[in-house]
Amino acid sequence: MKDLTLSTLLFLLAAPCAATEAHRLWGGSIAVGSEYVFRGISQTMGSPSLQASVDLDLESGVYAYAWASNVDFVAAGDADDGAKYEVDLAIGYAAELGDAWRIDVALVRYLFPGTVAGVDYDYNELMTTLDFAGNYSATVAYSRSADGTGAPSLFYELGARFELAQATNVALNFGYVDVSEAYGAAYSYGQATLARSFGPTTLVLTYLDTQDSAASIYGDRITGQRFVLTLELGW
Repeated sequence: MKDLTLSTLLFLLAAPCAATEAHRLWGGSIAVGSEYVFRGISQTMGSPSLQASVDLDLESGVYAYAWASNVDFVAAGDADDGAKYEVDLAIGYAAELGDAWRIDVALVRYLFPGTVAGVDYDYNELMTTLDFAGNYSATVAYSRSADGTGAPSLFYELGARFELAQATNVALNFGYVDVSEAYGAAYSYGQATLARSFGPTTLVLTYLDTQDSAASIYGDRITGQRFVLTLELGW
């Protein structure tokens, strides 16, 4: 699931899986959450989310996934934009760089079907993640059209994740989203994630907070401090 960031997606998929398991060709997940938050910004106006994904992972390092969630970008009383769902399609390549380093490069297409005439949120993003020892990561992503505005954006994130006990993991992520050419400002966010796995099921609690400039871009209702609780069933 892409409930928070790509780093969180990788964290959740890895949480219930031991490194010694045989290579899986196909996988997927279904998740319900108290909210859908992406890079610190609520995508459901604070309402619950239902999400599903399917992924293909080849031994060559090539992978692909499709992911979907409900969304709501319009406050009650405002004109409807028609966006009820988000569908993400991605293809990427991951490879080991020595004993401890790993690189992951992906092209992601974000789609919002059903939007009304004159509204187009669809955009592409090229994302690169460098991982060290499975515990530390750095991500850079570039889009030529932030949120479908036609203006470019850059995204940076640093992450750390650790196993506290068997099947219990914690992750910390700090991100910076430069959408200044689209909205005249940039913002940063931080999040702490605690995940506990019970077989194929993972319970995730995340605390998030955004810098004040996020509210000037997207408004107070979908930014700021919040907790998100998610239950995921993976296979």
